[in-house]
Amino acid sequence: MLGLTSVCVFLFSALALAVTSGYSFGAVALLLASTYLLWKRPRLNLQRRDYLLLGTLLLYFGIFTANMLYHADPARELDMPLRALLAVPVLLLLLAYPPRPAAWWSGLAIGAISGAALASWQLLALEMYRPQAATSNAIHYGNVSMLLGMLSLCGLGWTRAQNHRMAWSILLLAGGLAGILGSIISGSRGGWLVLPVGGCLFSYYFSNGRGPRYLAVLLGLGALLAVSMLAYTLPNSRVPQRVAVAIDDIQQFQDTENVTTSIGQRMEMWRTAWSLSSNDIWLGMGRSGYLAAKQQLANEGKMDKIIKDYTNAHNDYLDALVKRGIIGALALLVLFLVPLTLFFRALRLSAAPARPYALAGVILCSCYMIFGLTTSSLTLNIGIIMLVFPMVILWAMLRQQERIA
Repeated sequence: MLGLTSVCVFLFSALALAVTSGYSFGAVALLLASTYLLWKRPRLNLQRRDYLLLGTLLLYFGIFTANMLYHADPARELDMPLRALLAVPVLLLLLAYPPRPAAWWSGLAIGAISGAALASWQLLALEMYRPQAATSNAIHYGNVSMLLGMLSLCGLGWTRAQNHRMAWSILLLAGGLAGILGSIISGSRGGWLVLPVGGCLFSYYFSNGRGPRYLAVLLGLGALLAVSMLAYTLPNSRVPQRVAVAIDDIQQFQDTENVTTSIGQRMEMWRTAWSLSSNDIWLGMGRSGYLAAKQQLANEGKMDKIIKDYTNAHNDYLDALVKRGIIGALALLVLFLVPLTLFFRALRLSAAPARPYALAGVILCSCYMIFGLTTSSLTLNIGIIMLVFPMVILWAMLRQQERIA
């Protein structure tokens, strides 16, 4: 079973961006493998922290589902929160049979590199303006690519205890650079906000009581920053173009309320969602109620019709607030903040072998909290799966390292 979970965890990340719905293969395999627990029943020795994480996933599913039923929303709305529920048996499986660390870290790096390679081909050979690799949306490709790159860099702390330290370091650093490159060439500006936050977290981790042996790692992170700056300054780079367009869009919206631009549409969606959220502040309007209210506003000329067909608010927090009210927004915050707190506590208190997984957990939750500011990450399959499944994988591996430390 250890070999099976290792293969599944590797495939989950390695295929995430280079194969259509590639992230589903490893996730489905892990879910099917979790049925083994029904008759094997290994001793899990669960702690209070494990129950907190399990309860967080169940709470998000329960509140989302109850709200959906209350508003009589379409049954397909259950598809997204169901992923949080399905992550529960996967967590139990991985706590009982944790995958090999090499499978996790190599999968991340290969996933980031293969995704960036495909996106680069789309950019250079197909001349696609917004490459999206094997995903259906450049925004979500860029965000997941950034996520895989950041998680790959977390593994640099793991490499120091490995026999082939240099080879592993090169692979993970390449994965980190490729993940960031993929985000840059996708033009997904919201994901770029992760870079300064990730830089602060890496600086905290790699400089916290560490000695000169981490100089190479710090130099690598310096190279990472240099590559990011180079991407902005190179001739014909699309990074400054995208930044300039963003600034111009904001100015146009402020001056003339122009909602024909990308950011103008987002701002109109945010403003509309915020104003509609007061209609039922505690339980929200539900998906159907939200879309019906937008249609009415468009008919009355109180909202630009250009955004009436968008099914989400392009912001995870406002989308939860307008559809599921304060209770739903709190459930979303719990989904982010409880795991973040658990991982950060482990980052400070756990033994050295567990810290790379704790750091990766902090990065994972931080990334999604940032992604959610400019897009609705959790309304798509790739968004929710790339949050809850890495979350339970990292937690199980962290707990395993704590047991053997």
